[in-house]
Amino acid sequence: MTGAESGPVEDRRDSWEGPVPVPTGANSEFWAATLEGELVHQHCEECGTAQLYPRAVCTDCGAVDPPFEASSGVGEVYTYTVCHVPGEPGFGDRTPYVVAAVDLEEGPRLLALVDCDPDRVEIGMALEVTFWQVSDEAALPVFVPQ
Repeated sequence: MTGAESGPVEDRRDSWEGPVPVPTGANSEFWAATLEGELVHQHCEECGTAQLYPRAVCTDCGAVDPPFEASSGVGEVYTYTVCHVPGEPGFGDRTPYVVAAVDLEEGPRLLALVDCDPDRVEIGMALEVTFWQVSDEAALPVFVPQ
């Protein structure tokens, strides 16, 4: 990891009622980076595959423990849905909200909340990452329009 920040961290520990990630094994380094405002992904040294979310092996070649590198935190909406019915406890007061598949500049795609007016989101929309700290161990990557 480079140590370069890719987005601000907003402390939401007192108000967050949604699911809270539990860092374990291969994803511990990912969640530690989120607390520092850094979005990281794994980049396999064997085959060059970039992957996110973290796994113990490369999803392409099976190499063990692909190393992490910093992401710019910039991407675009590949596809999205507007949720009118809360999918998880703690999301009832957020409806409607946007969940998008975000293509990062570095290649990986991840599902994430997009914090914007649901009427404004569109495929190809440029996004940048920000973080909502929801526990002492993790901050959720949340995207906002650029």
